[in-house]
Amino acid sequence: MNNHPPNFNTLFRPGTLSVQPYSPGKPIEEVQRELGLEDIIKLASNEDPEGPRPEVIAAIQQAALEINRYPDGSCYTLTQKLAHHLGVEPESILLGNGSNELLNMIVRALISPGENMVFARPSFVVYDLAASLHFECGRPVPLDEQDRHDLVAMAAAVDEKTKLMMICNPNNPTGTYCSAQAVKTLLDSVPRRVIVVLDEAYFEYAFAEDYPDGLQFLAHYPNVVVARTFSKIHALAGVRVGYAVGHPDLIKQFQKTREPFNVNTLAQAGAIAALALPDAVAQRARRNRTEGKWLAEALLGLGFSVVPSQANFLFARHALPAGELCARLLKLGVIIRPMSAFGLGDGAVRITIGLPEENRRCIAALEEILGH
Repeated sequence: MNNHPPNFNTLFRPGTLSVQPYSPGKPIEEVQRELGLEDIIKLASNEDPEGPRPEVIAAIQQAALEINRYPDGSCYTLTQKLAHHLGVEPESILLGNGSNELLNMIVRALISPGENMVFARPSFVVYDLAASLHFECGRPVPLDEQDRHDLVAMAAAVDEKTKLMMICNPNNPTGTYCSAQAVKTLLDSVPRRVIVVLDEAYFEYAFAEDYPDGLQFLAHYPNVVVARTFSKIHALAGVRVGYAVGHPDLIKQFQKTREPFNVNTLAQAGAIAALALPDAVAQRARRNRTEGKWLAEALLGLGFSVVPSQANFLFARHALPAGELCARLLKLGVIIRPMSAFGLGDGAVRITIGLPEENRRCIAALEEILGH
């Protein structure tokens, strides 16, 4: 009897075989194990460095007493409170296990074999992953020379088979943004049959006067869906909860792709508590802007080129190869993100804007490495 396994690779679609699994920033515990370091700062995954507020932790602790029960599958209370917070109807809200899940749900619901989705590259890597795994449907469009979405080229990439467009605003990993007028011009040029997702994971950090609130487009463009998350400024990355807002007829169909109980009990409790703390959001946005300015100036002084950012991270380039730079920083207990996972090399890195003491330690480590 032949017990050798078959060539399983012949079973899978080309898109599945070509995909590299998502590679997150190194966790602190892994670096501690590998290098024997105790004092480590992580500036690699765009998490909010302050952590959840005490009120949020208390709500999660209370909810933990009931985790023998399934979550509220409809997320009723969170949906109602979020609808009130955003000024929209509850029927226009879709909740997910992080905004990652929502983006995948939308792709699965819309795209059939032979159809395509348009997105920028480099941008959030989940767009590429989802497109490759779902009938190899991706139609990526390069960023422009200023590391911004080229919305004119993206509109031109739409054809009769295009069902979906993803716009990361502000963009991850570059921190650049599309202005309100630029988005409106795009929406006017794209057929209404194309669903346009405005992925606003970093919405609360943005401060440019012409940066748009994607919700403003919903009344006039029923093909728009806005996706946001509690993982960033609300500091709930560890429990995973995101939301999308769109026309109720769209949301009704997307709901069909949602896994039962996809938002867990602790995530719902934490998100509800976080919504009641708008002052904390405003304070964190102010800290991020102040520290981002300081960090950018310090990096420029060390010979980096730095892209102006509307998010909680900086995209920078240096003559030193990114892999070498990040490896040497690791040995000094500082984790930042090389951009190889985004298809970028040549010294490109992404650095999350941390607390003041974290940012200063990062710069001190870079000064040591670069001989300043």
